[in-house]
Amino acid sequence: MAKEKAAEKAAEIISTFLDHGAKRVGVGTGSTVKLVLKKLLENPNVTDKLTKIRLYASSIDTLLYLRSLGLEANTMPPREGLDVYFDGADEVSIEANMCILVKGRGAAMTREKIFAYHSKRVVIVVDESKLSRLIGDKNRPVPVEVLPESLDAVLATLNKLNVRYKVRNECGCRDGPALTDNGGIVIDVWPWGRYEILRFESILSSIPGVVGHGIFVGYADKIVVGHSDGETKVVECRRTRINPALKD
Repeated sequence: MAKEKAAEKAAEIISTFLDHGAKRVGVGTGSTVKLVLKKLLENPNVTDKLTKIRLYASSIDTLLYLRSLGLEANTMPPREGLDVYFDGADEVSIEANMCILVKGRGAAMTREKIFAYHSKRVVIVVDESKLSRLIGDKNRPVPVEVLPESLDAVLATLNKLNVRYKVRNECGCRDGPALTDNGGIVIDVWPWGRYEILRFESILSSIPGVVGHGIFVGYADKIVVGHSDGETKVVECRRTRINPALKD
């Protein structure tokens, strides 16, 4: 119920952007995103608009899914930026209107961050189970993408930082570690109780060989939250991370 309601409200918001002339729409990764697409395509008028605009997929999984729906998409965001990008999240905390997210269960966090940074508007869609008072309360890991050549060096750094980690594997489709669409190896890391989130974000970003990570601070404009009682809330976020080339 909660996820369904969130998807319905998100589809309504995306439809409004389309009505106001959005021509370049970014599509995230995961089951919530697919549910939003389903809701959008239930409206023939919206379906017609989606076939005429440019869609951009944040992962190969999303690209293939869009094509299965009869929609074509690109995987590289355009130089002029996206008008709107919608996606899900694994955990959300809202602190002083700053929306902090953890993403990356689908291992698409690096491309998703590029899309969010390069979009004029970012809409995140979740159900109430993804909300935390403080990020990390649910003890979900931060996914980190690293170059294969840097794996040992990054693991040694994490050991020195005294944080728990696990190279993600046993994904069911192949032997060995989980790989991103970029060919990076995914490490799940638990910094909770040792590092404040902004500090750990800075640490990860400073390690050579780290391609990207699942900490998203200040990338969202709106969080759509579905609740089990059928209520849906839209939280306005303080956006701080956006490509300055897109600002008016």
